[in-house]
Amino acid sequence: MTNKEIIFEVIEAFDRGDGETITKHMTDDVEWHILGDKTYTGKEALKKFFADNTEMKMLSSTKDHVIIDGDNIAVNGQVQCTGPDGEFCDMYYCDIYELENYKVKRLITYIVNKKK
Repeated sequence: MTNKEIIFEVIEAFDRGDGETITKHMTDDVEWHILGDKTYTGKEALKKFFADNTEMKMLSSTKDHVIIDGDNIAVNGQVQCTGPDGEFCDMYYCDIYELENYKVKRLITYIVNKKK
């Protein structure tokens, strides 16, 4: 698989809430930085995050821009989902993926809630 194919599979898995597919594309020491919120370190921490948040549901998402530069891929768009408490979330996002040997080594997520 190419880096682009890997990231598109990861993005589609995020849309389905498929933590198993997401984590299979991560390095064992992956870092996921959700800026302004939390950092998850290691594949096991990500597996736990997805196992603990099965009630989160994606309602819709867009991929407005995808920029690929070798092992670095940026994707931005809009997302609507229900959060862990069932609350409706309507946000803009940007994810920056850094790959190493065709695995995600680092993911940086920016999230901005839309103004009501």
